[in-house]
Amino acid sequence: MAKFMFVKFSLMAEITDADALREAALKKFDVADMTTDDYPDTANWHASEEGQEERRQVATQDRDALSQFVDPAKASGLLDGVPGVKAVILGSSVGELEGTTQDEARDAFANREGITWWPEARDAELARQHHEGIT
Repeated sequence: MAKFMFVKFSLMAEITDADALREAALKKFDVADMTTDDYPDTANWHASEEGQEERRQVATQDRDALSQFVDPAKASGLLDGVPGVKAVILGSSVGELEGTTQDEARDAFANREGITWWPEARDAELARQHHEGIT
């Protein structure tokens, strides 16, 4: 009988040049082979209202631009070669974090994920107080 384990990798991307990201994402988007049941031909999909709206999102939204480069299959490759393990791709997501510094973004991530020990990991004095029962 198989046993399934949920393996979660988190990665924070700092966008240092949004224009360069969006330009590269548009190039990738424009050559991508995308179809739907309504548009079985790639050229027709790209020309469709749906395709044009998605292209506008890639051109104007960092999240959508970055999503062009997120590849769940590559992430599952991290488990290649692990004896007795077969990776099952569930998907991926890209979400914006609040904050303008890495620390603020990490705090936002910790709050969103419910990581209660994060403030102590960042603040040695807070960790000491918690350890001594002061807080």
